[in-house]
Amino acid sequence: MGSSRSAHGLLEHASNARALEQSEYGVVERDGLVVSFRVVRSARRRRTIELTLEPDGVRVAAPVRTPTHEIAAFVRSRIPWIQKHRGARHPGLTPLSYVTGESLPYAGRSLPIEAMTAAGKNVRINIDLLGMRIAVPARLSGDARHAEVETALRDWYRRRASEEIRGRVAYWSQVAGYSPRRVLVRDQRRRWGSCSPDGTLRFNWRLIMMEPRLLDYVVVHELAHLVRPHHRPSFWAEVERMLPEYRARRVGLREAGAALPL
Repeated sequence: MGSSRSAHGLLEHASNARALEQSEYGVVERDGLVVSFRVVRSARRRRTIELTLEPDGVRVAAPVRTPTHEIAAFVRSRIPWIQKHRGARHPGLTPLSYVTGESLPYAGRSLPIEAMTAAGKNVRINIDLLGMRIAVPARLSGDARHAEVETALRDWYRRRASEEIRGRVAYWSQVAGYSPRRVLVRDQRRRWGSCSPDGTLRFNWRLIMMEPRLLDYVVVHELAHLVRPHHRPSFWAEVERMLPEYRARRVGLREAGAALPL
C-alpha cells in the first residue's frame, strides 16, 4: 500500500457500550500481501499481544495501553505465519469450483467431490463412504451454477451441524452438571461460539467441518461460560475439569479454522 499511513496500519475505533473491551480495526501490508485485523484491548491483559486466526480475519488481543503502531508492527511481523496457516483461505489460491476432483472437509475428513448433472430443479448433496456427491440441475452453468451449489452446500452443512452440535451439547451438559437454556446454530462470521446472559449458546455451523475433538472444545468452552462468564483462571479451571488437554485443542482450532473453504 502506497501511503505511510497505511504502512503503519489504519486503526479505527468501534464503540460498544456494553463491552469492557475496546475493538479497533486495521490493515497492514508486507511483500504485497495485505492483512486486515481486529484489535480487542483488555484491561485484564497485562503484557503480551496475541494473534488469532478467525473464520474471516485476524483477531489481535492486546493490553489497553499498547500503542497502535506496536500492534500494527506485530501483525506485519506475523504475516508469513498468517500466510502459511490461512491455507485455502489465502487470496492467492484458486477458489473451489465444486467439480469432480476437488474436495471439501467434513468432521475432520477430506471428502472427494463427485459432481454430476442431474434432472430436477434443485442441487442435491449426499455423502457416502466414497465422498461427497453433488447433483447439479442441467439448467445451471457458470456463475449461477457456482452460486446455487455453494448455497446448497452451506444449507447442507448447517443442517448437519445443528444435529451434531446439539448432540454434543447434550453429552457435555451431563459431564458438566448444568445445561444451556437454548442451543442455536448460526452463520457467525467472527466467532466459533458464544454464550448469552440468558443461557443461550450459539455456535458457528462451520464447526462441522472440523475434527470432532475441536468441536467438543468449543462446546465445552461455551458451556463453561454458563457458570464462569469471563476468562479468568477459574473459567479455565472449569474447562480443564472437563477437558484436561484443552490447550492442545485450542491450538488445533486456530490452525484448522484458518483453512476452511466456506
